[in-house]
Amino acid sequence: MTIQPIPKSGPPAAAPASRFARLWTAYTVNVAGDEFYVLAVPLIVYQIGGTAAAMSLVYACALLPQVIMGVWGGVLADRQDRIKLLRLCYLCSALVLLLAYAVFSANRVSVGGLATAAVLLGVMAPIAAASFDSALPHFVPHHTLPRANAATEASRTACVVLGPAVAGFAVGHLAPEQAVLFNSISFVVAYLLLYRITSPTVPVEPAQRGLASQWQDLTTGVRYLVTGNAAVRIGVLTSTVVNFVFGAYEPMVVYRMRHELNLGADSVGLIFAVSGVTSVAVALLLSWKAPSRGYLVVMGLSAALQGLAVASLGAFTSLGAVIAAQVAFATGTVLYTVYWRAMRQIVVPGELLGRVAGTCRSIAYGGAFLGSTVSAVVLNRFLGVDTALLLAGLVSTALGVTVAGYGWTRTVSGKGAP
Repeated sequence: MTIQPIPKSGPPAAAPASRFARLWTAYTVNVAGDEFYVLAVPLIVYQIGGTAAAMSLVYACALLPQVIMGVWGGVLADRQDRIKLLRLCYLCSALVLLLAYAVFSANRVSVGGLATAAVLLGVMAPIAAASFDSALPHFVPHHTLPRANAATEASRTACVVLGPAVAGFAVGHLAPEQAVLFNSISFVVAYLLLYRITSPTVPVEPAQRGLASQWQDLTTGVRYLVTGNAAVRIGVLTSTVVNFVFGAYEPMVVYRMRHELNLGADSVGLIFAVSGVTSVAVALLLSWKAPSRGYLVVMGLSAALQGLAVASLGAFTSLGAVIAAQVAFATGTVLYTVYWRAMRQIVVPGELLGRVAGTCRSIAYGGAFLGSTVSAVVLNRFLGVDTALLLAGLVSTALGVTVAGYGWTRTVSGKGAP
């Protein structure tokens, strides 16, 4: 099944603003739950006696399914009603967390149980991401895609402010199983917000069934990454390398705050909340007036900013330095995400967008999985957390400067780089 290309003048008539508002709200609620879960799990692992390696291992378990399912998630998104598929992912995620709550309530919370729940949630995440990314261009006018992505990123960064603070409080004051139950509510709400909404995309031809047809769809999307727009290939490479070097960033930072700065769970959550304030402001500014040129330049500079922030976390241990680095890292993440997603949605044909988005996500998360796995092996054996952060930051900085320089050269020479 193919999907009609993205119209250049605006979304299909069947996609009123109210549907975009509900889609955006559901996304926001879901991301709030994700931000809660991302910080809550490392804190819970540490609380039950886990080491930095165990924290990295659980984080890797959440990433592995995204490596495997990212590509197939894109295939499913291009062959199904993308909103119905998104709604199904939210429902399944809620059920996984409710099941985990029941198991944790009956037995002692363990690292193995947390890892299992992370794997199951990781299966749903790439399918939901591909569905959302490929559905969004059909809900807003084409020329406002950067602003629409910035709006969703603004809500994401707002959740970065609130989610970790709530997670730190919940883990510090509630039992682990109660924190898991709290997280399941977000997925239930997101499911209800999308109830009875369908995607405005219209199948041009009936979908063919069978694995052979799905494999053909998959290879078509992968082939585009090899032979299609060069800017997309650069984005995939940059995302993969950055995700590899930052594969275990979150658990390493949490471990550094808890173990070396002796901060409580509440304080860790508040620091992550403070780091998101600047990010929200940047995303809101972009949602008001996001430039539609210089995508590669912004992506490169934002990767370099993330690298400098992480390197400083490895070099300095003062509380002020940690807060400043977290703010800079979150800001760079917002800039990179907005421009990378918008660039894909603009240059990739609409009928391939789900597969390309899913494949990009799978490749990039493959780098994150390898990075977190390597961290689980080498941390506290061959490298300290501070050294790992310093090396990762330097690599990202060098790569970001290179990409920004390439994008600027192409723009100045008029060769058409986004």
